[in-house]
Amino acid sequence: MQKLKQWSVLSFLLLIFFAASWSLLITSKFFRVHDFTHAGRISEMAQALQDGHFPVRWTENFGYGYGMPLFEFYGPLPFYIGAVVFILFGNVIWSIKFLYLLSNLGTLLGGYFLGKKLFGRVGGLLLSAFLTLAPYRAMNLFARGALNEVWGIMFLPWILLGLLQIFHQQKSGWKTFFFSLVGLFLSHNITTMIFLPILIIFALGYGGLMFWQQAPEFFRKGRFRARNVLRIIWQMFTTGVLAITASSFYLVPAFLEKSFTQVEKIILTPYFDYHLHFLYIRQFFTPNWGYGGSGWGTEDGISFFLGWGQLLAVFSLLALWLYHFFRKIMKKDVEKVLSNKVFYLTFLFGSIFLLSSLMSLLKTQFIWDQISLFKFIQFPWRWMSISILFLSILLASRVWLFTNIVTRSWTAGICIVITVFSSAIYFQPEKYLDDANDFYYTDKMNIRKNLSQILPDYISTDMKENPTIIPDSLILNQDLLADESVEIIADRVHEKLIRTSFTETTNLEFSVATYPGWRAEIDNQWWNKNKGENGNIMIEIPSGDHLVSLRFESTPVRYWSDLTSFFSWIIFISFSFPTVSKKILKKKKFKNL
Repeated sequence: MQKLKQWSVLSFLLLIFFAASWSLLITSKFFRVHDFTHAGRISEMAQALQDGHFPVRWTENFGYGYGMPLFEFYGPLPFYIGAVVFILFGNVIWSIKFLYLLSNLGTLLGGYFLGKKLFGRVGGLLLSAFLTLAPYRAMNLFARGALNEVWGIMFLPWILLGLLQIFHQQKSGWKTFFFSLVGLFLSHNITTMIFLPILIIFALGYGGLMFWQQAPEFFRKGRFRARNVLRIIWQMFTTGVLAITASSFYLVPAFLEKSFTQVEKIILTPYFDYHLHFLYIRQFFTPNWGYGGSGWGTEDGISFFLGWGQLLAVFSLLALWLYHFFRKIMKKDVEKVLSNKVFYLTFLFGSIFLLSSLMSLLKTQFIWDQISLFKFIQFPWRWMSISILFLSILLASRVWLFTNIVTRSWTAGICIVITVFSSAIYFQPEKYLDDANDFYYTDKMNIRKNLSQILPDYISTDMKENPTIIPDSLILNQDLLADESVEIIADRVHEKLIRTSFTETTNLEFSVATYPGWRAEIDNQWWNKNKGENGNIMIEIPSGDHLVSLRFESTPVRYWSDLTSFFSWIIFISFSFPTVSKKILKKKKFKNL
């Protein structure tokens, strides 16, 4: 019987995964999305890793060939993984597909284990189906191509799972919480910004419920266990801080060094003004699927439909609650319903769903106008990342209203099948490309000329938005120099080494943008840098034979951030494997004797 249950769970999980991934698995072809820069990002990350640049911050070919610190500001985690796949197999489309499939699998399993923790196996399957097959995820995958955003969504159920495990004092809970927070921080800045306040609200609500219900983690024989509660709070707090410090190599420079780029000037252009992208309630219920863009009003080219299976589950949940409530009224047992843990948890899930949904509506514009950070969210409908998660949790809670196990299982199975077949049609592209290389290229000059126009966000403040020269070599003024006067010894992403032999003082222009961290040396001596016409680095080289180097080094902000991350990971490992740490320390002590 146990094996049958396990096979049933596995079968449903595979069905949900295939419904979300079928269009990626049935063909080797790929499709165009709004953001088709993934191949360029992956190839740039792969090149940087192969050149020994770590943590990867600088990309050589974006920024019109002058380079820009793309991965200092844009969530690098998916591209680290994509780059490894690209290095191993040499096919960038496989790498992108792998990242898509991994996001589906991670969301599927995160939803299942969170639901299982809250509601049991049946609830886990329901939550997994509703979240993984949410049309909003399909829109991000197959219309927008918002890879980082779907990766951010993928980590949300894992974060809640880790939080619940800490509340219930499971030993591995803090590790789940740590890894999922780090995953979110390194995947998508905006999802991080909007989710953290919600996480605090959820933690306070769930903790308050445990206190009110006198949960055994908080009470023993009617007595409040203050020390135990403080231990739980301390574990949440320290794990959260450790996750932040472990990610500080990315988070801190991304926040403190953005003023050295043109990001605010570029991403706050009129199209990205949040005033133009609020939703209306009816858009949640309108299945007007499309692959266009977002705009003012209700005629968006993309859909914000909640899903047929999800809406059916909403109405059935309301009907079940009304039936349950009125039956208790007839039995004069209303107080028992209102004091029930199920009622308050459902209220908590529903409240957060409504709050996050409201934040995407025009009616909350006055709140957006008061919080200056919200302008970086750009699209209010991004709050749907939170909405679909808590809607899925809310809908999975319906299993609480069925006392009969057979009825619970059959109704859940029917609900999952309806969701699978009604949502699978959204998880496909508008059309496949005959040649994916037309858009997904790794060629350096194509990245410099074409992708740089699509992704100019992080170019240096010294650069023009459209430079007059797009370089095809390291030395910008190579044509003006004698053939034998310059010898390129090394041309790596983060390091350039050149031997020069000039008869007179000469300006050497590098096709490298000025940016804090680039250090020039001549014969191992620090040398002053100047700025060229295109915002590139120019060095005045004296006559004679010299060794000229240009290295991308850490600024004080990056240095201390990297050091903080390094020691945070050491702390994490030492607490994760205490026996191994003790053995290492004992060996060191023995050697010192």
